[in-house]
Amino acid sequence: MTGWEAAKQRLYDVFRHVPKPERMNGCPHCVEPDEELCLLAGPVGLVRPEALARYAAKALTTWGGVGEFRYFLPRLLECGATDAFGYPDPEIVFGKLAAAGWQTWPIEERDVIEGFLNEWWHETLRHYPVRPPIDTVICALSATGMDLAPCLSVWSRLDTDALINHLYDFVMTGLSGGRLTNAFWNRRSPAYHQVLTWLTGGTAAVAVEAAFAGHSQEPMLERLASVQPALVPSQGNVDGAP
Repeated sequence: MTGWEAAKQRLYDVFRHVPKPERMNGCPHCVEPDEELCLLAGPVGLVRPEALARYAAKALTTWGGVGEFRYFLPRLLECGATDAFGYPDPEIVFGKLAAAGWQTWPIEERDVIEGFLNEWWHETLRHYPVRPPIDTVICALSATGMDLAPCLSVWSRLDTDALINHLYDFVMTGLSGGRLTNAFWNRRSPAYHQVLTWLTGGTAAVAVEAAFAGHSQEPMLERLASVQPALVPSQGNVDGAP
């Protein structure tokens, strides 16, 4: 079993004690009567993504509370991490963790969620291309409220083709005018400033310089050269103002 598979299994193991809801109250204008029955008919790990998607979008707002969310959490995170819903986007799904106050939950639960999030990041960095793309993954992780410093430290190694390719994609599609472009970023959040500072405050530029010395393959050198001009101190407004 890979580390990624083990991380998913631990989620199910730790949250197995959460009781299955008998019913799930929802806004009568948003949720059909008995709509939850198909979600509660079998084991949580076998709920089809297309059936769970509506709940994933409405959880904690117009359908169910924290108790129901905790019951579905392993399957929600598993599907969100593979972008199995289509909609809602992973950034929305993982943002539900912060809305549920997961960082106040029992330590065993916090630890297993942190382990899952960190392993998702490592699994993303190991492979290229990936779905969802790196821009979506790091924005989704930021939405949980976790500290992104360890994630960025791993990425700074730039010692594999996958790491370089991810940086290239992120700079080319996720950074413009000194701002991160993913619409789900909260520009006032510490995570937003962590990532932007890492990109344009010198750390990523130093990593690129070091990577030049460690790579000889022309395609990777070209990608490093392409991102280098963008990794300069931002002249844009990064204080969270629109």
